[in-house]
Amino acid sequence: MSVLSVSADLTVWCKHGSFVWNEDGHEMTHPSDDPVGAARLIERHYRAPLEEDDGAPVTPRD
Repeated sequence: MSVLSVSADLTVWCKHGSFVWNEDGHEMTHPSDDPVGAARLIERHYRAPLEEDDGAPVTPRD
């Protein structure tokens, strides 16, 4: 088993051929041979929009 601690709110394990993480108290899994797909699923739930100083959401800049 391998562990990737992404943030205080997110830890992803790689065990038995799957990425595993908790989302709202539910264990989520995704095949470990598709790390991009797992990242997209995780991003969809955990990514929060950036905010300007006035509190308005902004688009991230590259």
